[in-house]
Amino acid sequence: MNMISATPLVSIVIPCYNHQHFVKRCLDSVVAQTYEKLEVIIVDDCSSDNSVLEIEQLIQRESWKARFSDGTFLHKLTKNQGAHAAINYGISQANGDIIAILNSDDMYHPNRLKCIVTAMQSHRHEFVFSKVEYIDDNDRSITKSHPVAHRYFLTQKLIEQYPSVGFACLISNVGISTGNFVFTKELFNRVGEFSSYRYCHDWDFLLRSLLYTEPFCIEQDLYYYRFHGKNTFESLEFIGDEESTKILTSILSQMQFHKLSNLMAPSPLNWPSYFELFLYWFNLERYLKLSPS
Repeated sequence: MNMISATPLVSIVIPCYNHQHFVKRCLDSVVAQTYEKLEVIIVDDCSSDNSVLEIEQLIQRESWKARFSDGTFLHKLTKNQGAHAAINYGISQANGDIIAILNSDDMYHPNRLKCIVTAMQSHRHEFVFSKVEYIDDNDRSITKSHPVAHRYFLTQKLIEQYPSVGFACLISNVGISTGNFVFTKELFNRVGEFSSYRYCHDWDFLLRSLLYTEPFCIEQDLYYYRFHGKNTFESLEFIGDEESTKILTSILSQMQFHKLSNLMAPSPLNWPSYFELFLYWFNLERYLKLSPS
């Protein structure tokens, strides 16, 4: 990993699809960032509502233009291609050394990017995510009251039970959402684009990144994930098992048979004995191939 400059440009990539009711709060949370050097790349995935009109009005404000002197870019895709494609396109247009994703129905904590850039500079982390606060349509916390939100909360809480973040990543997507991902452009170039999985493209990218670098989790709730009844995960959950099988089969094969750049990644070389026990404990052995691919 190359050293990150003292004040690196952070490119915030915002994929948008039919979120006209939430995109203002999303963009307002970007304006509120205490980290200064930002560019904003919004990619609308052919929304059928008034999302684009809302965005155009917001980014034409003088206050917005003054805040984002490093640039604001709105790209309108002419055909709906899915979140992974919108994210990949946004990253391809990014000028920053650091990529931060923000889903257009979610929000950032004001200190999010300042905290994450500091962590990346201080400890040379290449992939960072944070703990998450779960909110409803009206920005009220539902972390404890919503059953799925509470399950996600417990998923992240369990990270500390494992010897590394990487082992927790194998059990589930402890990063929770693409919007909670911040990584270097250099890492993205090594890992490759987000895959075309409809349900698990975020988990797949997290696991592929794990082969190259150890993810770091900031213990503060710096990302606000919104539940509003139209979340993509609710409409696509039925295909999650099929995608998970493909992803785990591929990743575990690489962990089993290849020497990895990330010396903390789960593998028999990095974690003698424990790796095999871990696979047995969580019934992951069934995803192992008998020979290297």
